[in-house]
Parts: sequence; C-alpha cells; structure tokens
Amino acid sequence: MKSLALLTTILVLSYSYNASATSLRSEQIQRQIESQAQQQLPGTARIVGGSDTDLGDYPFMSALVFVSQEINTSTNVDGTDYDSSDFSFAPSGEASAELVSCGLAGEVCEGVEDKICLIERGEFTFANKALNCQAGGGIGAIIYNNVEGPLDSGTLGNDFSGTIPVVGISQADGEIILQLQNVTATISVAVETGSTQDSSCGATFIGDKWVLTAAHCVDSDFSDQLRVNVGEYDLTDGADDAVPISRIYLHPNYSSNDFDFDVALIELTRSVDGTAIALADAQTTLEFTQANRIAKSIGWGGRTAYGPGEGPTGNFPDILQEVELPLLTNTQCRNIFADSRNTTASQTGVTDNMICAAVDLGGKSACQGDSGGPLFVETNTGPQQVGITSWGIGCAAQGYPGVYARVGELLGFIEATRFGVGVSGDARFTNSPVGNAFGQTYTITNNSTVSVMPTFSLSNTSDFDVDSSACELLTAGESCELSIAINASSVGEKQTTLTVESDIPEVPTNGITVQGFAVGAASALENAIGTSNSAVSVFSGGDQSWVVNGAGGVTSGNISDRQESILVVQIEGEGTLQFNWSVSSEENVDEPTEPFDALYLIVNGEEQTFISGAVPFTAQTVALPAGTHLVEFAYRKDPGVSELDDSGSVRNLTFTPVQAPAPTPTPTPTPSSGGGGGAVSVLALLAMSLILFRRRKIG
Repeated sequence: MKSLALLTTILVLSYSYNASATSLRSEQIQRQIESQAQQQLPGTARIVGGSDTDLGDYPFMSALVFVSQEINTSTNVDGTDYDSSDFSFAPSGEASAELVSCGLAGEVCEGVEDKICLIERGEFTFANKALNCQAGGGIGAIIYNNVEGPLDSGTLGNDFSGTIPVVGISQADGEIILQLQNVTATISVAVETGSTQDSSCGATFIGDKWVLTAAHCVDSDFSDQLRVNVGEYDLTDGADDAVPISRIYLHPNYSSNDFDFDVALIELTRSVDGTAIALADAQTTLEFTQANRIAKSIGWGGRTAYGPGEGPTGNFPDILQEVELPLLTNTQCRNIFADSRNTTASQTGVTDNMICAAVDLGGKSACQGDSGGPLFVETNTGPQQVGITSWGIGCAAQGYPGVYARVGELLGFIEATRFGVGVSGDARFTNSPVGNAFGQTYTITNNSTVSVMPTFSLSNTSDFDVDSSACELLTAGESCELSIAINASSVGEKQTTLTVESDIPEVPTNGITVQGFAVGAASALENAIGTSNSAVSVFSGGDQSWVVNGAGGVTSGNISDRQESILVVQIEGEGTLQFNWSVSSEENVDEPTEPFDALYLIVNGEEQTFISGAVPFTAQTVALPAGTHLVEFAYRKDPGVSELDDSGSVRNLTFTPVQAPAPTPTPTPTPSSGGGGGAVSVLALLAMSLILFRRRKIG
C-alpha cells in the first residue's frame, strides 16, 4: 500500500474542525472538558462546512511539510494481503518468516529469532517496539493499532538505529492475525524514486524569508526536518519547491501547557519571491471582533467533525480548503465556553493573546492539521491576518469555538524578531535548590540592518542575575549568548522579566519572562531515596513535595490538575548516576510521545525522557561530566482525568564518582654503579604527581 512518511508527535489543527480536544490545543484540554463538562455532544460525525479554494486565491498560504521519497509497503499473512502503512525513518527491506506475537514489546521479545514480530500499539514508542523485536532476533515487525482504524502517520524518529522492516496495520486486521497459529508472514518496505510531501501544519508568508506559524507546530525534536512550501495549493505536487528552514523562533513565553503565546517565526534559508499577507494590529482586530466580522480559515486539516470526548477527525484533503466564520469578542468566546463546560469565564483558558471564531450552531471550523494556518478578514486593501490557528475542543462542535493566537497582541515579538533584537530560549527556568546559583543561556539575535548596542535589565534582581558581557555590541545579523542565573534565598515560585533596549530607537526589541521554582532542602528523603554520598544533596518542592513511601523509596506529592511535584538531586563531580523509577498514571495510549500525566527526568534543564502509564520499577543510568548538576524528577499532571495511583516514585539512587586509575607501584631501585636507578625513581614520582593532579582537577 502506498503511503507517505508522517510525523505523529505534532498536534495540528486541521481545516475542518472535526476533531476532538486534540484539535490544536491538544488532547489535554479535551481531558479537562471530559472531566468537567457533564454533557456529551451527539456522536454522529458530520463533514465540516468548508469547500475547495481556487488556485491562486491565497498565494501567501504555506504548508509546513516533510519531504521524503515515496514508500511502498506490502503485508501478506498466511496467503492473505492486508493494507499496511509505513513508518517515517523505517529501513527498507523485505522479510518472510513465521509470525510470532510479542504483545506490547515493552521488553526484548522472546522466541522471535529469525521470525517476524506481531506487536500491539500502546505504552511504548514505535521505535522501542521495533528495537525490542530486533534485539530478540526478529527480522521484521508488524505493529497493529490499539484503537479502531488503520495505523497511519507513525514515526520511528530520525535517530532510529534499527535495520529491520516495520509496517503498520489496522486494529481489526491485527486482531484477526493474532488468532492465527504458526503462519508465515511476508512484509516489505520499498523506497520509490521521486519526492513526495506531507503537510503537518499551515503557515503564512509575511515577506522576504519569513513565515508565520503556531509555536506548537514547531515545538518538536523533529522540527529541523520540516520544510516550507510557500504559496502551496495542491499537496500532491510541488515537493521539490519546499524551502529548507534556517532558524525557528518560538515566542519566548509560549506555554505548551495552555497554548498561550502560540506563535513562532520561521526564517527560511533564502528569500522567497511571493505575495505576503498583511498583519492586523491590535486596534484593527478589536474593531473586527466587536463587529463580529466574517473571517476565513484555510488549511489542509481533517474534514470530519466531532464533539468533546469523540473523534478523531479524518478525510484529509490534498486541495487547500476554506471556511467562513464570524469573529467573536473574547467576552463572547469565554461565555460560550463557560456555558458549554459548566464553568466560569476565567477558567476557559482563553487569554488576551487569543481570538475566537465560530458559527452559532457549529458544523464549520478548523481542525487537526490546520494549526499554524491563518484566520483573516478580507478588506478593501486585501486580506489582513488576525489569528493563527491554535486550539479547540472537538471540531465544529456547537458551543466550542475555534481558538487562534491573536496576531495583533503578538506583533511586538513578530516585529522584533524580523527587524530588531529578539530573545530565544526557554521561558521555564530549571527548578533549583534554594541558595544555589544555576544559570540558563539565552540567544540574543540582531535581525536589523544596523549594528546595535543592546542593554539588558531584570525586573527581579533579588532572585536572578544576568550576565550580558558577551552581548555589548551586535552587528547586523549577529547573535550572542546571554546567561540568566537564579539564586533564590527562599522557597517558592520565582519570576523575572528580561527587558532588552536598543541604543537605536528605530530598532524594535523583545524581552522574555522566565519562571522557575526554588526548592527546599529535603535531607529526610536522602536515606529513603538510597543515597548516602556526600556529593549528593536532595531537595523537593513544587505544588507538593515528595514524601517517603512505605515500600522503599520516595513518591511524588498528591497534586491536582496542572500541578507538579518536584524532586531535585544536586550532584557534584563527574560520575554515573543510577536509579530505579516507576509511575502509575493516566496514559495517552494513542500518542505515547504526548503524555497526559507523567514522571519526567530533567538533567541541567534539559528534558531527557519520561515514563507514563503503569510502569514498574525500571533501572536508569545517567552519565554526568565534571561540574555541578541538577537532576530533576518532576511528576506533572494535565487538566482533567486521574487514573491509577497518580504518582511517580524513585528508589535505589546512587552516584558513583569517576575514580582516577591507581598509580603503578614504583619498583625498589636496585643499586648499581650507574645513575639509572635514581633516574627511574624520579620519573615514577613525576608520573604519580601527574595522576594526582588530574584527580584533583576532575573532582
């Protein structure tokens, strides 16, 4: 079966707002709705009321695409052909052998040597499943869906190291095959000649080499593999026209938890000769919403509607689609959401950086796959973009407007990034021990045409410091690295705003607000967690501190929705950190890489991995270089559902410092008539001195 390589980890808004809470805002909001709203909308899906656009109508419309070679897959089991799909980054190859079930393949498969593994989707990543099949001697893998429908849009990741062919099939076919005994399967994955493209999100061309999209569309490890097809219309052709990306700028205060500031700028590797769309300012946008002006939303998203708790969407088009929607004031939008969700307007998640659009009875909207695309108003001077497709609850469901990033409120970031001095970096600061300074690096870029001498200031100098010594002068196009350090004297949430000013008033600037949490010493946890090493100190905090459990080890605190419980281990020196961790939480079985509730491992501010669902104690090892390190265990909850024990645990944590090799014993000199013995002794002592010096330096 012929298919395209797709990326599954980006939640995108499709053009027909037919999907569910995953629509853009993601399934996190849906989970909140499912738990808070007692009513469910009718389950009958309906085609969202859009239509094909005409070629050339919207030359500014762009597609974020993955360009790859076309891939053919085939699957035959016991003489019967089954429809199958490929996985991005899966190796080419063919395998024919006896088929053996490997369950969820969470561990190395047994009894599969020289056989093909039949694996159920869920709990573990596709890559781990395939690798566990190969590690057991398997020569191929068939992964079947764990929900109704085919297994489309799978990815093994660009760092997949396996070499066996892997294909995906539907849940129904998988359950049929599972009942067969001692049968032979033949699978193949073949790369064809020529390029093809698959759209993950929409975007808009705003001039020169700049494209505007949603931050959540490019907040992924896979974003560097995207290309941009400016002026796209029909996805079935034009893959060779897609332009590579030079740099991605996410709004410094973008939040993946609530999708506030959901905007990003993409800098292409070259300028594009195309028609740019105008961006509406805040006042113009306000006037449009107060008049409930008709706007258009366009994209290549799914066209199957669904209500909260339903979905997913489907029926993705190749031809660009459009739909007309009345704009809403934010007051109207919040009230509609509040009525549908039986909550208050302040709890709807609609911020001043967002704008809404919807028809009264539903049936028209954007949906998964439309994320990043424009919401715009046709005017006498041409289209003006007022929004960037961001999130929704269901697709085209009555009482649930589509929500877009409000361009007029985000122009400061857009203009500073394109024409001035902007900041890029993580707005979430590493949770740090009280009284221990820890720094994070931010990139300052001058995209203006002149040299500037920027100055920097912090709103909170009691808990934060800034080192801008490397950024005293920036020539046009130049970047520098600036460091912000947190050194809080008290426990609790800490925040500061970095303000950037230019010595040239005409050059716009943009700052960043960073937030972190100062955690307190938790010496009572040290024995329970398993360490007694003087190089290791334990701290805890967040919304609830970790506690000693009765089964040996420590467990996260009892937190609520949108909260986290933090355990920080500070380690001095180079060595190996080993521990066992487990979790018992709500799991996203459909998209394991996009967890609902999970226990995260974060090392020096960089998220390493996470576990989610029902995961028993498993061993983990982290190699640490010389220096001071903050190793954080954070149990975090999304909005809504709580399942199982709703906690994470850690035990048997040990740190083994690197030990310098013991010096070779110096042989006792044998008296002689020459001076060689004395010379050997001096050289041996010199070697010992070097070893000792090296040990002190490492420590």
